[in-house]
Amino acid sequence: MLPAPDSRAADGARPTVLAIDTTAGACSVAVSGPGGSASLSRPMTQGHSRHVLELVDAVLRESGIDAHAVDAIGFGSGPGSFTGLRIACGIAQGLGLGWNRPLVPVDAMRTLAVQAAPGPDESADWVLVALDLRMGEVCMAAFPLAAVSDGQWPEPAFGPVLAGPAAAREAFEALGATAPVLAGDGFDAYPMLLEGRLAKAPRPVRARQPDAAYLARLTELGYRGGRAVDAADAAPTYLRDKVALDVGEQAALRAARAAAGGSR
Repeated sequence: MLPAPDSRAADGARPTVLAIDTTAGACSVAVSGPGGSASLSRPMTQGHSRHVLELVDAVLRESGIDAHAVDAIGFGSGPGSFTGLRIACGIAQGLGLGWNRPLVPVDAMRTLAVQAAPGPDESADWVLVALDLRMGEVCMAAFPLAAVSDGQWPEPAFGPVLAGPAAAREAFEALGATAPVLAGDGFDAYPMLLEGRLAKAPRPVRARQPDAAYLARLTELGYRGGRAVDAADAAPTYLRDKVALDVGEQAALRAARAAAGGSR
């Protein structure tokens, strides 16, 4: 039997994590820890479940990390394609149950926000994320710069939430962002998201799909922060039933807008 999940990281040592993402058009797998790191990605094809397991074996070999050293397994929990979400969760569950390891669900919006985070010498005020969910909708979220820059679990000012392109643009504009960083393929799918106020300061989209190397960073943060769950209890996140900002998110949006206005 493998050692208990918390036996090595409980003393403050950096944990070793495995990360799996199949939420979009690629299989992306990464491993990271004191013993090394590696990440690989390949397009989603027929038999992608088998390909993900092949990538898991490949990153472990490349990094020199043994499966016994993995403390936790992170997986892309959504939003994304229904099939992709189930694949990532199912494989992570199988490995977690087999290795007696906990899972850390990580949503795509946080992963993309961290991927797109600007460097310390760049001028930026917000990271805006929009994922194309087809059917004329995007999943949107907005992260203050500090939320993706302080090494903590990133908390959005609002989102993730589903919206049509016009409503998403209105919510983004309400932030009063002057130097936004953009992430997600929604900006490519719906150019109107960058019309109006955001057209004055557009930035190239930095990250379009989640990368497991960044998901691994969040897996480590989530594991340390008590966000891990038993493998049997893990599940993808589906947002089709969430189509508007709730009362709390509306209040957060107003507060974020006020804060942005006060800082200019």
